[in-house]
Parts: sequence; C-alpha cells; structure tokens
Amino acid sequence: MVRHPTLLDLARSAGLAALLTVGAQSHSSAQVVGGTIVDELSGEPVVGAWVLLLDSLGRDHSRSLTDALGRFVVRGEGAGEYRLRAILIGYTKWESQSFSLAVGERREEEIPLTMVRVALPAITVEAERTCRVRPGEGMATSTLWEEVKSALVATAWTIDQRLYRFRTLMVERTLDQFLNVLSDTTYRRVGYSDWPFHGLAADSLSEYGFVQGAPGGPVYYGPDAQVLVSDAFLDEHCFRIERHGSDTSGLIGLAFEPVRDGRLSDVRGVLWVDSAATALRVLEFRYMRLGRWIPAERTGGSVEFASLPSGAWFIRKWRLRGPIGRVRAPGDTVLHGYRERGGEVLEVFSATGEPIVRFRPEGAANR
Repeated sequence: MVRHPTLLDLARSAGLAALLTVGAQSHSSAQVVGGTIVDELSGEPVVGAWVLLLDSLGRDHSRSLTDALGRFVVRGEGAGEYRLRAILIGYTKWESQSFSLAVGERREEEIPLTMVRVALPAITVEAERTCRVRPGEGMATSTLWEEVKSALVATAWTIDQRLYRFRTLMVERTLDQFLNVLSDTTYRRVGYSDWPFHGLAADSLSEYGFVQGAPGGPVYYGPDAQVLVSDAFLDEHCFRIERHGSDTSGLIGLAFEPVRDGRLSDVRGVLWVDSAATALRVLEFRYMRLGRWIPAERTGGSVEFASLPSGAWFIRKWRLRGPIGRVRAPGDTVLHGYRERGGEVLEVFSATGEPIVRFRPEGAANR
C-alpha cells in the first residue's frame, strides 16, 4: 500500500527557538528594558511594532510586540552592551545607540518613530531580474527580503506565543492524475495555529533534500519560516524580482531558486508582497528534481499571510498537494493521483476565547 506523503500531515514544525526568545530567560534576574513607541509627528502610540533587544554582536536576545498603548518590554540575558531596534512592517526601521545594562537593571525608553514607508513601488520599475545570493544592502531584492523576513518571523512569533486561537475550515480531498476530485471532505476545528506542513532543520534539508526516503514512503518537507531565514537556505538559494501576471494585483514577487544544479530534491517559489502596504501576502512553492513520474508543476503548496489589528501575524489560508504513486513493478512507479489538504481561518479568538475578528469564507481551501 502506498503511503501518502507526510507533507500533507498537519504536524507541528519546530519553533524558531533561536529567534523567539521572549520569556525564555528567568524574569527575576533579567535586565529589563521597557517603554513606549510613539509617532514622532503626532505623539500617538504606535501599535503592532516589533522591538528587539540586540547585544554587542547583533544577536537578538528578546522581542516584544507593542500593545494598544504602544508599550513594550524586552529582557537581556546578562550585564553588557545592548541596543534597541524597532520594526514596523512596511516602514523604515529605527535603531538606538548602544547602552549599558547592569545586572538586574530596569531601563525605560520612549522611542519617537519616524513613520516613513519603505518605497517598494520603485522596485517594479527597477525589476532586478538577476538571481542573487544574499543581495547587498540597497538593492531591491534586499529591501524586499527584509520585509519578507520580518513578516515570517512575526508569524512564527504569534504561533510560538499561542496568544490566539483560530476556527478553521479544513478541506481534504483525493484527486486523480488529471486533478479531477474523487473525494472531498470538509470539517471545522478550533485550536492554536501551526505551520501547515512538516518542517526539518535547514542543514538536514541541505544534505538530504526536501523529499527524503522513509520506510513507509517518501516524506515531503516544506520551506517553513525556520528554513527560509536560515543561513543554509540563504547560501544555497538566490533571489530575484518577479512581476505578477496581473497588472492590477498590486503584488511584487521575491522569487527564489537553488543556486546550483544537483540531484537532490529542492524547492523553488515566490514570496508575493503587497507593494502598497509593503506586506508579505503569499508564499508559493513547487518541488524540483522529483521522480520522473511526478509532475513537479502540480506538487507543492501555498501559504497566505495576514495581520491582526494588534499587529500580530498569522497564517490565513494554505493549500498543500502531494503525489500518490502506484508501483507496477520494482523501479516502475506511475502517477495514480494526488492527495490535497487545505485550510482557511474563519474566526480569530484571544487565548481566553474572546472573539477578535471574523472572516467571510473565500473558498481558498477549496480550490
């Protein structure tokens, strides 16, 4: 019996432990920096900004999302030199001068944030088409990547903190080799959010590929946030600007693909950014270098991102599709069909059950 790819299991992926350190240290002895972020011109509090506490080596020790009053709290892991970085997705970043924190010290800061939007519209004219590994500062691809990275890490932070619960419409279906629907099941569930596909350490993916053999059949791994922001992925994939097929979409793409040819399975895709809001909207990806019986253009998935009024980011919709093979003889496998799973968030609640926002079903999980 052919085992369905575990890409399609909604398993919890590993959290971004190295990036999401809020609350990881002991609060009783930590060095604490608190304060407020305000709009430099109006003096109004800035809601939904990320505040990072960086040490002298630029390592991220703690992060906090500003609340409805613009307040934040971050904590250091020892005495030393630190600086603050404030990030509001879609706007230019702010960074403080270095300052010293003594053991157990508490420090208060008020950050006047200059609200200058990142100028993405010019990128559509520049249209950098050369695929570049780790594009340099000032390049269009680098500007786009910084915004994409902020949204990916923000989404992972929301998942890790479990501050929200989601009522989700789930769809599972089996398709034939021509994508005709053979079976279709829908159901609803309520719970915390997770990445909708299996994650694996980027170093392992680099060494063994995104599709790996297992006793029960091949395992398909997806490019989750941990992978996309990892050094291994950034060293082995290049980025370029891609225009959207529709002139009215308002989207500009940051396409990625492997730098080198090889035999290992890999992924290529596009991170679509709303050029007006300078915000990540969709990740699309496809698998490469699969078995000859697998149509690569029909395997992979998409993840759609959205933000809440609080500034927290979450996964709004997703769709994943993997192949089902039929073994006719040893070494002779043919395509039998596909298994597809999707999800669409219908309502968001606080961790204690208070409704926050409701969405009209758009049917993305059913397409």
